[in-house]
Amino acid sequence: MSVRGKTSLKVVDNSHNEAEAAFREFAKQTAPMVERFSAHRERIGLAVKELESERFELVSRRDLLRRQAEAFEAGFAAHIADVETTLRLYEEGLNSTPLSD
Repeated sequence: MSVRGKTSLKVVDNSHNEAEAAFREFAKQTAPMVERFSAHRERIGLAVKELESERFELVSRRDLLRRQAEAFEAGFAAHIADVETTLRLYEEGLNSTPLSD
């Protein structure tokens, strides 16, 4: 910052310049930490998105399996009802031949 050197007042002692140099050095040291933090934050964001996607897929599979089980149960119940109806018809003798007098 050459402009700062030209415009700085000479009222401030040399410790101010030393402190400013120390702050600049500290800023250079924190830059890699900020970059690492940013990289970790991005990785965590990707992991969260991946988990949300997996959760959505599992919920979809669960709902599909539930619908399939309900359809199977309804079909099986209809088949059982048909068998019971046929059994009642045989028990009541509707399909039997009448005895001749």
